Amino acid sequence: MQDPSGTTLRRRTSALALAFGVAAWSLAQEAVTLERALAEALAANARLPVPALDMTVASERAKEARAELWLKVAVEGDFIYAPPGYAEPLTNLGEARLQIAARQPIYAGGALKGAVAKAGAGVDAARARYRLARKDLELEVRSRFSELAQTRVEIAIRSTGLEQLETYRSSLRSRQAAGQGVAADLLKTDVRIELEQASLLDAEQRADDARLSLNDLMGREPAGQLVLAPLPDPTAPPDADPAGWQNAPEIEAAEATARSAAADSTIAQAEQRPRLLLSADAGFLTNDTTHLNAQFWDRFWHDGGYSFALVFAWPVWDHGAARARVAQANLGLQQARLQLEVEKRDAQLAWEKARAARDRLYAQIAILSRAVPDAQDSYLEAESRYRGGTATALDVLDAHAAAVDAAVRRSDAIARYRVAEAALLRWGSQ
Repeated sequence: MQDPSGTTLRRRTSALALAFGVAAWSLAQEAVTLERALAEALAANARLPVPALDMTVASERAKEARAELWLKVAVEGDFIYAPPGYAEPLTNLGEARLQIAARQPIYAGGALKGAVAKAGAGVDAARARYRLARKDLELEVRSRFSELAQTRVEIAIRSTGLEQLETYRSSLRSRQAAGQGVAADLLKTDVRIELEQASLLDAEQRADDARLSLNDLMGREPAGQLVLAPLPDPTAPPDADPAGWQNAPEIEAAEATARSAAADSTIAQAEQRPRLLLSADAGFLTNDTTHLNAQFWDRFWHDGGYSFALVFAWPVWDHGAARARVAQANLGLQQARLQLEVEKRDAQLAWEKARAARDRLYAQIAILSRAVPDAQDSYLEAESRYRGGTATALDVLDAHAAAVDAAVRRSDAIARYRVAEAALLRWGSQ
């Protein structure tokens, strides 16, 4: 005889397991909003850490360049041993030195300040490259999100269209069974169904590609399932700022590169100017290490002192090497300025294209939003007239194709509109 309490316990356990399973499935299938997809991509994408590290490296280089302007203190020493009987007359008697040395550049012709400016420009360039990578990532996430949403809408549209065609084919088969001559109409319908099935498979493939790409961008397992939260229908686009493209990351990076090239020119010109360095040291020195005995250590510790030095250097002639380096730096500066102009023109062109596409696509959406219900009504009317004998099967199939095409084109226009909006954000100043 079965234990009732054991049966009840097993039922409760099964119920709890089922409840936990349903809860886990619900969490796993939680709809992902566009904002969440962007946040996950910025937090877990594999591309962003590389330009982020570039910013850190550039910051350390800037610290190094600034440190070169200031006093440097070092403990220095050396010990040269000369054995007795071998030191003279071939070598000196050896020496031992231990001192603290300080050096301060007084004037370097602008080279040190130029290095600081170059390092600062490097920081700005690294920051611009990080901003560029971030904007590119956001654009790709928005594009793949819109593509996946659009293809799933298209799948739903084509699936509904297939159901309508199969219902229509069932009615044709019923009429054929009743002895009516609809074999040609049935054949045309079969062809149309097969074409729609192929289009449906193509849409499913594009949806899989978009899902895999979006999961990868978000740092998820590419093959994982992904449920998207619905996006609102587009609203009338606001007026775009005509100068919105002027702060594009490409322009920011090109400006930093131009500043770096200008610093290179300053550094190259500094090679032809005089340099002045102040140095000081204090310590112990003996110039005889032949006999390592008590007298050696007495001499070493008593031979202490300090010194100051003012070092002056001015290159006079180097067969044109310095002038060649200055010319190279100036040419690099000219090239950087030309590249900056190219980046400005490219950014403005991309921004204007995105703005024009957004405005035109919104107009298309408005037209197609009116066409979709009209096309569906036309299909239903053609099917009704076919049953009444006043329309042909070709009329029905053409009306059905127009209804499906209008709905698909509307969803495609909405996806392209969202991509154009994302491109405006990518090339704009935000």
